[in-house]
Amino acid sequence: MNLTLLHLFLFSKCFLSYVEGNTSTKVNNLISTLLNDYDKRTRPVKDQQSTLSIDVSFYLSIVNDVDEVAEKLVTTGYLYLTWTDQNLAWDSATNDINWIYLNQNGFTKFKEMGGSFYYVYVYNSGDVTWKPYEVFETRCAIDITYFPYDKQTCEIIFIVWSYSVDEVAIHKSSNGIDFYEYEENSVWTVLYTESTINKDKYESEIIFTIYLQRKPKYYLMNIILPVLCLGLLSLLVFLIPVDGGEKMGYSITVFLSFAVFLSIISSELPVNSESTSILSFYLVLQMVIGTLELVISAIQLRLHHRKKTADMSQIYIKIVKLEKGLRCKSWGSCSKKVRVSANNEIKKIEVSEVPDADHDTETRIEWSDVTSAIDFLSFCTIFVINISITLYLFIAIIDNKEN
Repeated sequence: MNLTLLHLFLFSKCFLSYVEGNTSTKVNNLISTLLNDYDKRTRPVKDQQSTLSIDVSFYLSIVNDVDEVAEKLVTTGYLYLTWTDQNLAWDSATNDINWIYLNQNGFTKFKEMGGSFYYVYVYNSGDVTWKPYEVFETRCAIDITYFPYDKQTCEIIFIVWSYSVDEVAIHKSSNGIDFYEYEENSVWTVLYTESTINKDKYESEIIFTIYLQRKPKYYLMNIILPVLCLGLLSLLVFLIPVDGGEKMGYSITVFLSFAVFLSIISSELPVNSESTSILSFYLVLQMVIGTLELVISAIQLRLHHRKKTADMSQIYIKIVKLEKGLRCKSWGSCSKKVRVSANNEIKKIEVSEVPDADHDTETRIEWSDVTSAIDFLSFCTIFVINISITLYLFIAIIDNKEN
């Protein structure tokens, strides 16, 4: 996740801005002496064979945005950089000046970092402190597998461009990113941060890593709960009588609702094939189930309007027998028959087994019985499938949260 390439060309000619109280004559003489023959093209060390050490810290103020589609992290903060410029050292005993502020000048990346109104803090020992405040736009590869309960790891990398590790070396005084007047983001929470120094390359670089976790409440209320409700509503198509004439219309409505939610989620996620959201996979399965429900409803309507004299295949007879057998085992509806006598006395007659499907029984099966059996079997089957994939969705998400 290499995110930012920064040209740390810190050695620039500066102009006076502010000093620790003294006369203007002494200050002007000091500035003239320090900047006389000062060349920003050379590293600020007397011995050009030695290594210049720069201490870099990063203070984060706010995570402005995490753009999942563009895979971009936008943060606001400032760098805290300190180094020793041996060419700007002076003896404070001669003029009673211990430190001065000098205006920054000459720092560039792809545009000037900081601004013309920013200052560097210079001590009489030659120690220099610079704190450029900036809105950083960096690349962050997004893993949307567990969206919207996902965690992201983003890196902000600063490199000393065009200088080798032997010439300029970065050091760090903190173990991570510090916070300065930090404002919490409404969508993302910063779990923790860390910083590492990489000296394995030609240039010295420091990597600031931010570990983020999405706040899922908005997506839970506006996407997940409606999708779960739609999943339950889709099952109701098998409770609507075929005679009602609304089966197909109801199925198409639920199918189109899933398509709308899938398009909403797709617009929130990056276009890549490296990771697929479990929620998107869940919606695709729901659309497949919706398609299956449409096919079943169409077949039911076709069967329901067949003539009673039409021959019935053995497969339809077996479907009706299976439906009756499941009802008997589930609710015991076939174990007892109820007979009401003439004097309103209720008698229960025990039945040892499900009636055999002999020729006489088969002739009593009508097409309405077939469509009713299809409704029952389809409802039970799709209900089990729906519950299974929903449990898989939440178990995968919960397992990700615990890890």
